Amino acid sequence: MKRFFIIIINTLIVLGVIVFVSLYTHSETLRQTAAQTEAFENMTVALEQVTANYLTGEQRICDVWAHYINNKAMTMEEAVDFIAVSHVLPYASAHLLYIDDGSFSGLSTRPNAADPSRRDVSYAALDLFGDLDSIGLPGEGVNITRAYTNPTSGVQSIAFLNRIRLRDGARLRDALLLRVLPLSDLERAWVFPRNAYTAAEISLIDEEGAYVIRGRSFKNANFFEFYKSYNETDYNGMEALRAAVSDGSGSFTMQNSHGEECLVAYTPVQIAGHWLLLSSIPKDELGLKTADWMLIGIVAAGLLALFVFDLALLFLYSRRLKAAAAEAEAANRAKTDFLSTMSHDIRTPMNAIIGLTTLSERNVSDTAAVRENLRKIGLAGNHLLTLINDILDISKVESGKLTLNPVTFSLVEAAENLVNLSQPMIREKNIRFNFRTGRVNEEYLTADPLRLNQICINLLSNAIKYTEPGGEVSVDLREEPCGESGRVRLVYTVSDTGIGMTPEFMARMYQPFSRQTDSRVNAIQGTGLGLAITRRMVELMDGTIECDSAVGRGTTFTVTLTLPVAERRPEEMSLPPVRVLVVDDDPVLLDTARETLSSLGASADVVASGAEAVARIREAKEAYDVVILDWKMPDMDGVAAARVIRETAGSEIPILLVSAYDWSEIEEKAREAGVNGFVRKPLFRSTLYETISGLLGREIAPAEDGDEGAGLAGMHILVAEDNDINWEIISMMLDMYGIETERAENGLKAVEAVRSRGASFDLIFMDIQMPVMNGLEATRSIRALPDEALSRIPIIAMTADAFSENVAECLAAGMNGHIAKPIDLKLVLKEIRRIKEEKK
Repeated sequence: MKRFFIIIINTLIVLGVIVFVSLYTHSETLRQTAAQTEAFENMTVALEQVTANYLTGEQRICDVWAHYINNKAMTMEEAVDFIAVSHVLPYASAHLLYIDDGSFSGLSTRPNAADPSRRDVSYAALDLFGDLDSIGLPGEGVNITRAYTNPTSGVQSIAFLNRIRLRDGARLRDALLLRVLPLSDLERAWVFPRNAYTAAEISLIDEEGAYVIRGRSFKNANFFEFYKSYNETDYNGMEALRAAVSDGSGSFTMQNSHGEECLVAYTPVQIAGHWLLLSSIPKDELGLKTADWMLIGIVAAGLLALFVFDLALLFLYSRRLKAAAAEAEAANRAKTDFLSTMSHDIRTPMNAIIGLTTLSERNVSDTAAVRENLRKIGLAGNHLLTLINDILDISKVESGKLTLNPVTFSLVEAAENLVNLSQPMIREKNIRFNFRTGRVNEEYLTADPLRLNQICINLLSNAIKYTEPGGEVSVDLREEPCGESGRVRLVYTVSDTGIGMTPEFMARMYQPFSRQTDSRVNAIQGTGLGLAITRRMVELMDGTIECDSAVGRGTTFTVTLTLPVAERRPEEMSLPPVRVLVVDDDPVLLDTARETLSSLGASADVVASGAEAVARIREAKEAYDVVILDWKMPDMDGVAAARVIRETAGSEIPILLVSAYDWSEIEEKAREAGVNGFVRKPLFRSTLYETISGLLGREIAPAEDGDEGAGLAGMHILVAEDNDINWEIISMMLDMYGIETERAENGLKAVEAVRSRGASFDLIFMDIQMPVMNGLEATRSIRALPDEALSRIPIIAMTADAFSENVAECLAAGMNGHIAKPIDLKLVLKEIRRIKEEKK
């Protein structure tokens, strides 16, 4: 009914418009020439206001330029540069002329049309300005020239004027600012009369009758001369005409050059003071006209077409608005749910932190209890930091500020870190966990390791969180050729036997604040932001992410990234021709291990169980040099198999235990069973080489990093930090490694400390948000010191401002690096070591 009512109303409106047009056209045919004449005069007066508005607007632009130039005491060159970037109209220009020496010469903002390499301009040959004292200052009315030929372009133009003062060395000189516009620009402002009366002509004359703009049919160089040429008049008649047109608005009739009787309406241009606007039209154009029924029919058809089109758009937009409203409502509901969830998720670790802190204070003498409380506080703090980072990351995702910082990184270290981070959750839920690698030859790649780790951790932590106790989570990391030189395709797959996802949720799972609706999910802490952030990071790396899931069957995520191979290469790795027995119930791992050991020069036999391993060792004609046992195997696990092997083959064969689980849980039992060493899955080529070499007593190159704090004792560091607790934390941390620290409570004190005893500082840690003088200002002040040794002291930002734009701002201020709060001690020591090595 509503649509039908709208159609009826619009149809009546269209019919009413058609009837009105017909009646109006008929009534217009009854109007006489007098009414048309009055309308023509009125339009001429209205056109004068259009002209006045145009002149006023252009003069204001000139006034703004003049005010700015005078306030800034600019040189002529500076003023020209300023105006050049302020131009809006492509055909406008500005000329600046010195007048105190009478030269009327200067510079133009646009090059000379004849010689584009020149910008000089001279008005000495033009008698254009008259009495200079009559030219007002900026804001004192309209100052405009008569029409003249622009000396730089040769185009007929007018100019708006202002008096200005320009700095020339140590003195200020009087000058003129001209905003120069072609006459055609003024003509473009006259739109309305030309549309209403196609035969009308517009002219602009000065008080002497000279044309500023001349109509098409006007002859001679002066309007009054033209009038005398085609109309009978005498001296008195001409003087009367001059007096009439100079005295106000009105109209008169005359013969034009074609012998037609014309109506000429005139009115003064008030804003210019000495110009007259003339509108001319043949009187035949003002006569009685009959109704144009074809025109009425076209208008009617157009209105009907417009009505149908608007109605269709109305229905389309109505559907879109409903969909948008539903989407907005869903987004608001999701954010409300998110805030509710976040309130719970943030309060949970905060409650643990506050409660455990209280318990530690009351039981400070119980060292074991305090140590355990501190461990739990650390876990709760890390969880809280993860929640906050998710919120910050999604804000950067939605604002488009999420960026990458590609560097060389070790894929082995990244995988080990991933396994280490997942261990607490795996132990807590008693989940079967496996991590496999496939043909990973390039262990050093170039990417943003932080974002890559975040992708891997988000997917793995989700798999663990949504897998019920006793379930299984598997990670596969493999390398594939990509067909591009110097690049490899890295495929990261996470599979779980968890609760799975519905098709409805999978359609929106990458939207922020989205979580699977399930009573089991509601008990799991999370923000619903992980997948949204993960997909955005994958897209930033030009990769793909795929998902396969079903309710009750589990979920598999596969991320594919094409990454550059780093220039850094591992040392040549080669084992002697040793025989290795690999025992694991995973056939994929067995194939990978055999292939990897063969590439290292060893020969490998593989079996799928502990019982088979014992039988193979008993039957072997030649003893194995190394046995690699998986810990988690059915029937007989790795520890039990090691015990039997020791009973069978004695203590000569080195036994290596491998697992994706934490070694600390089984170390004591494994050592008792005769296990010589442990290596964590996944089994990379370098990992196998280093571990087997160690078991065989071969020397290998020491790790590059070594002891984190080795060699740093005795360094003297200035810490600019206004917060007492933050200062206490960093000073005590560094004191553990023999590093001396000195505090500056704000940026100003830091600058003063550098000036007075800066030679004693090896490094400065600089907070950003500080009173009196912030860290950026302090850094710039230090970099500006005249003493080169002091100005080059390394400065590292240590701040809670952790976005990429904050890092860029710190580096632009002259800092040598950036560490985000809360601080990671390993990262702090790494930065200190880097600075120390750079100073060598």
